[in-house]
Amino acid sequence: MAVDLKKELNPEQAAAAEKIEGPSLIIAGAGSGKTRMITFRIAHMLDSGIDEKNILALTFTNKAAKEMSERIRSLTNKPLKSLTTTTFHSFGMGLLKQYIQYLGYKNNFTIYDTNDNTALLKQVITSLGYQLADYNTFTLLQTFSDLKTGRVREIENKNSALNEIYQEWLKSQKAYNVVDFDDLIVLPIRLFEKRPDVLEKVQDRFRYIMVDEFQDTSLLQYRFVSMIASKYHNISVVGDDDQSIYSWRGANYQNIQMFEKDFPERQEFKLERNYRSTGTILEAANTLITHNEERKKKKLWTESDKGSNIFIIRPIDGEDEAMIIAESIKRRAKQQGLSYSDFGVLVRTNSLLTTLENALLEYGIQTQVSGGQSFFDRKEIRDLICYLKLIVNDEDDVSLLRIINTPRRGIGRVSIEKIRAYAEKKNICLFDALSQFAYAADSPVKGKSQEAMKRFTELMLSWQNELKNNRKAYLLQNIIDEIDYRGMLCEEYPDNQKMVDFKMRSLEFLKDRIKRFERSNPDSTMRDYLNLMSIAGKENDDEEDRGKVNLMTMHASKGLEFDTVYLAGIEDNIIPSSRALEEDPKAIFEERRLFYVAITRARKELTISHCEKRKDRMGDEHLCIPSRFLEEIPNTLFSEENENLPGSTIEDKLGMLDDFLAKFDC
Repeated sequence: MAVDLKKELNPEQAAAAEKIEGPSLIIAGAGSGKTRMITFRIAHMLDSGIDEKNILALTFTNKAAKEMSERIRSLTNKPLKSLTTTTFHSFGMGLLKQYIQYLGYKNNFTIYDTNDNTALLKQVITSLGYQLADYNTFTLLQTFSDLKTGRVREIENKNSALNEIYQEWLKSQKAYNVVDFDDLIVLPIRLFEKRPDVLEKVQDRFRYIMVDEFQDTSLLQYRFVSMIASKYHNISVVGDDDQSIYSWRGANYQNIQMFEKDFPERQEFKLERNYRSTGTILEAANTLITHNEERKKKKLWTESDKGSNIFIIRPIDGEDEAMIIAESIKRRAKQQGLSYSDFGVLVRTNSLLTTLENALLEYGIQTQVSGGQSFFDRKEIRDLICYLKLIVNDEDDVSLLRIINTPRRGIGRVSIEKIRAYAEKKNICLFDALSQFAYAADSPVKGKSQEAMKRFTELMLSWQNELKNNRKAYLLQNIIDEIDYRGMLCEEYPDNQKMVDFKMRSLEFLKDRIKRFERSNPDSTMRDYLNLMSIAGKENDDEEDRGKVNLMTMHASKGLEFDTVYLAGIEDNIIPSSRALEEDPKAIFEERRLFYVAITRARKELTISHCEKRKDRMGDEHLCIPSRFLEEIPNTLFSEENENLPGSTIEDKLGMLDDFLAKFDC
């Protein structure tokens, strides 16, 4: 049964969904139902006879891609196994798995994340004879990423140590048959340039392209997708320049202007009807964003009620602010029958999260914090992941160096240096060098060290054989047992059994995730899991927790919405940030867009907080000035918190005291 666009969508959505031939630019305001429109547009394409394998829908997170895919399948009631709804980086990885051999790599490449790249960079620096203490590896990797992606053209001094390290790092990546996150976009472009025949194959396969969150694309991502679209011009991009907030990671809202130039025959649509927020919240957002230059003019509107005013609270300091917000959430949840997951607390900077988290916990409110340590960044997880990485790719020298003495095996620094020197001389990987040292009669490493190498080699080979039986979770458990990881933890934490148990539970969780992956992807390999895990971790798709307050940065809130939102720390030098105020005059436009995004996360109620004084990271106290952005919103939209919010009456305060005292009841 064909979908009825005019029945299911509003007139503007229906017009955008109906246009499937040729290029189109769809400006979709916050909360305008763009995902629904995209879903129906693709369903309409299928109804019109377009083969599902010819459709490519790109977005930025696995969660968004999965949601889009599920909605389309539900709407059409078809399996659509050949429909490609994915992220830019997953799509790039898929192309490389097919064609990377044309660039001099092997198809069994490994994807390095930031930690892997850092370890490799340290190895390169020391191998070239430089001192690690002289370099900030985090800054170097940022610079190298900018060079690789073209955000910085080149290193001016070709004879500098910086250029030598960069070139050796690139060569090492290729020698180890690894790629990083940037390469998942950079290398497909290089592939298209080197092999026009491959580009044409991809163009003929994906004749209809749709890009979601187009304002978040980088120049490189735009080039990537426009190369594919250049043959048939059937490309539709959906975005909102008012929500472009990721310039620091390469996003360029001016891609909208480039799209208009590259596809002059495009048709433009605007989705301005908002289905999320109250009239008051939209009025605040609309008046704020009009102060930005170089934007597509639009005005969000809604048929919903005006709703309550925006509440303003003026705490004394950051501690007071956190306690007031925690108290308000507890009271609102109780009086209005809300789940804690209906609340979002947003801040401009990570440094404000800890105080808020602690205050919420004091009130017995659990939080889901965005920006905390990733599960896959825990030491115990990284240790076992490196074992798995080395098993699937024994040319992965970085992983080998991490685990060669985890736990301690008696293979000392001198032995490792001999292995490395031999590997460089013979142009082989470290594992091959180690294996030769383990069994050679004339090995330069003797005694216990040689026996340890032999045992390590035998373990690796046995695990590689186990993996052929495709028992991934079983293999992980076997590794944990055979290396006695618990014993190592007990030595590391002799007086803290709880820490040992916590870390072992993390490994159990990892094993359960692998089991779940095996069940969902029975034909997959361990390499598939490791590669997808690297992408998933980078793209930051945290699972939703329904019983916790969502505490996050404004950047992390993009794409989310909550019934009740608190914006904390709305002060000059926080938002807009001190850097935006001091450095680039145009940076304040992005700060304003970020505040606009934060405001439009709220469905029903919005509370804004700014303090009289606040401590900086060094512990020094400073007087605070309310954000200049608040002056750009009409005063008539604001009300003082203690005039409107629950918790301000004598009865409320007595009730809160009762709740507090109840904590001490036996």
